[in-house]
This record gives sequence, C-alpha cells and structure tokens, in this order.
Amino acid sequence: MKEKIAVLTDSGSDIKAEAYENLFVLPLLIHINEKTYIDGVDIDLGQVLYLVDDYKVTTSLPSPESIIETLNKIKSLGYTHVIANTISSGLSGTYNILRLLIEGFDELKIALLDTKNISKGSGFTTLTALELIEEGKSFEEIVPLLEQGLENNKVFFTLMSLEHLRRGGRIGLITKALADLINLKPIISCNEEGVYYTVRKARGYKNAIRRTLELAQEFVGESKVYDLTILVMKMDEMVDVVKLFVSEMFPSARSVNVTLISPALAIHIAPEAFGLAIRKID
Repeated sequence: MKEKIAVLTDSGSDIKAEAYENLFVLPLLIHINEKTYIDGVDIDLGQVLYLVDDYKVTTSLPSPESIIETLNKIKSLGYTHVIANTISSGLSGTYNILRLLIEGFDELKIALLDTKNISKGSGFTTLTALELIEEGKSFEEIVPLLEQGLENNKVFFTLMSLEHLRRGGRIGLITKALADLINLKPIISCNEEGVYYTVRKARGYKNAIRRTLELAQEFVGESKVYDLTILVMKMDEMVDVVKLFVSEMFPSARSVNVTLISPALAIHIAPEAFGLAIRKID
C-alpha cells in the first residue's frame, strides 16, 4: 500500500496547520484562574498578554483525549504514517504523553522526535518534514534526515523581564532581583538537553536585541543556505523595520519571515520578548 504521511506537532512549535493539508497541530492548554482555554483556538496572544500580569496564568500539555481524537482523525483521512515532533521534553510533558499513547495506537506507523527545542526552533523540524514529504521521500528516508538535522535548528530569545520565567519556576527570586537591580537582560536558548539556559547577558533591552542577532550570526557561521524567522509579540509598524534590518544583517538568508509567538509560550517569556529562529540548510 502506498504511503500517505501526516505530520503532527504541538502549538508550542509556532507553525500553523492552515497552510498544509497534511499538518496537524495539538494545542497546548492555558489555564486562567479556574478556566481552561485552548492555545490559539479560543484565546489569542493579545488576550493572554492583557491577562498575564493580573491573573494566575499557567499552561499544560494537550489532553490525552485530544491526542487520541487527532490520531483517529489522521487515520480516517487515509494516512498510513505519522511523523510527530514536539517542543523539548525538558520544557513540556507533550513528548512523554505522546510516547505513551502512541505505544497503544497500532493503526498508524508513527515516528516521534523530541526536538530539544522550542518555538520555531522546534517548528523548523516540522517544516523540514513537510518539505521532504513534498519532495517524495519515504517515511524511512525522512525520519533519520530529521534526526540528523535537529542540531541545525536554533532559537534565541531576549527578555525585557525575568518575572514570567520566575513565576513559571524556571529561575529563582534572587536571580531575578539581581538582574533587575543592574538592568541585566538575558538571552536564552535551549541547550543540548532541551532546557532553557542563558547564552549571554546584556545591559539594557536594545543592547540585548543586538547581542541576540550577533549570536544568530555566530550560529549561522559558514552556512551558505539558511532560513530565519523573527518571533514577536505583536504585529505593528516596527515589525517591517526589524525585518528589513535583519534582512540586511543576514544577506545570504534564503528567507526571512515574521511569526507571532504562541500564547502558551508567551506566558513564560514576558510581553516584550524578541526572538530569532534559524534553520541551517547547507
């Protein structure tokens, strides 16, 4: 029987299902006080940013029911194989719950990858899978190519404040207080274990953005073909300015796109976060 391959990811990977017939996105859950919302479905980024400072806002992984429902939908549409990838297992339980549920789902052949990344750093793995399917590569060819390519994807974020990481338990109160005292802005990424770490620190937010772009240049290195995605909290008049500046700073980039950060991710990294994701192709 001829293969028909679907791609499955979660909303923390910052890639939209609407543009791809064979892409399925599991939304993370957002909890505000006693009410639960579906990431990007019944709550958007603007609403989250409006509420995050005044209410108790937390996130959780997709429900087992929604995962099984999605897998059944994929099967009903005639797909035979699924390439699933999630944001880092070091930052979310989505990978582990998928791993458990997949073990008991024999109707599809499923490969599951832990990207050890987040936001479009994870989403680039999804995008690569979709492109390889479009090229006509088989399931058995695609999976090792994706595994080999994980190290070619990277995302850097600089934050205006550490408050939201502190609330999420990812840094301590003393670290946050010291950073505030000297106006120190961290630039964070995911390490080899897929956990947030501070790559560099800079005095002041504008300087931190400049350092973020320099780190991206270092990661690009000698790569001749690469894609960039600018990650922002809102689309305003500054986005075009930033995109032009990034395009000039990275003249060899094959593409420079702009994406809104998912509401579930925005909760943890603060309203004024700026990010840049890179995918090295060659």
